[in-house]
Amino acid sequence: MATFEAQIVGLTSLTIDDSSAPTRAELNQFLTDGAKEIINHLPKHLLPLCSAEQSFTSGSANALNTGKVLSVFRSDGDIKQPCRQIDSSYKGRVLDSDDMDYATITDPVYYIENNAVDVFPEGGSVTYSEVQYPTVSYTASDISLFPDEAEYLVVLYGAIKALQNKMGSKFSELPTDITLSALPVPPVVPTLSSNQIGSLPTAPAYTAPAIAGATEELTAAITTGNSVVDFSDWFDVLGDMIQTDEDTELASAQLQKISTYLNTYSQAMQNKMNIFNDANVEYQAEVQKAVENARLSSQDDAQLLQKYQAELQNYSNELNAQVQSYTSDLQRFSQEHTLMVQELQVLQAQYAQAVQGIQKS
Repeated sequence: MATFEAQIVGLTSLTIDDSSAPTRAELNQFLTDGAKEIINHLPKHLLPLCSAEQSFTSGSANALNTGKVLSVFRSDGDIKQPCRQIDSSYKGRVLDSDDMDYATITDPVYYIENNAVDVFPEGGSVTYSEVQYPTVSYTASDISLFPDEAEYLVVLYGAIKALQNKMGSKFSELPTDITLSALPVPPVVPTLSSNQIGSLPTAPAYTAPAIAGATEELTAAITTGNSVVDFSDWFDVLGDMIQTDEDTELASAQLQKISTYLNTYSQAMQNKMNIFNDANVEYQAEVQKAVENARLSSQDDAQLLQKYQAELQNYSNELNAQVQSYTSDLQRFSQEHTLMVQELQVLQAQYAQAVQGIQKS
């Protein structure tokens, strides 16, 4: 049978190693947590499959590993007598032979107090069954002291947590802000006759939509709480939903909101690019006029302006290329997250259905 890691990779298509998101150490924790949660959902008739026998001598309380004690027996010398459970507040009364709850070797009692179990009468051999929570490794393909029919639930739980971890880590893959070289500085041209251009207009500069802080352009009209206004806070909110609150339904909705925002930002960025391109066309026309005027006045000035015009065109080309790349990265990021949200919802539905099925078994 395939290892738990291989099964989870098959469900999620994630790449998992010692430095991935999630790491193999984190995957071990997800699987161990999943086994514990599933045991807590198991019907009573399956709990004995998750238990192990412990023993001690009555009168010397024995520390418990878990809070699930299934059965307790005290030997009367011939057979194991089943113990009845009492509240720890009655432990003194069961030692009184005149009390109706008096404990005998044929009618022993047990109680749990301070994370330990003890039995009366004292001095007898005690055995009890205690549910064990296993430690599960990604390299394993089965779990000891665990019902076989529930092992796939552990895989589903691990796959859900692994996918949530990956979704939380992907925000670091968002493309960084556009970084351009300095806008070319126009040369000083001589003042020409009144029918010629004596100075260049101010060159246009690209301004990206503001995406961080409470004044960002796409959410500037929203005024309810920083976590709503500031897009950069949305990732912290999502991280809390996934890692702290483990509220996958709200996390999915938050991811959809972020995805919608990124698409809107991409459109706003393209609008800014269109504004720049329009202004740049007009500016280039003015520069061309200046080049022609300078050519009539001075060959050196003409060459300076032609060089400046070429630098400005390079700047424009670089900007267009970066905006296109940035837009493509945003679209890819949004598409990947949409697919991961859909995959997460499928796994959650399968897990919920499987848990209900095993509870009804």
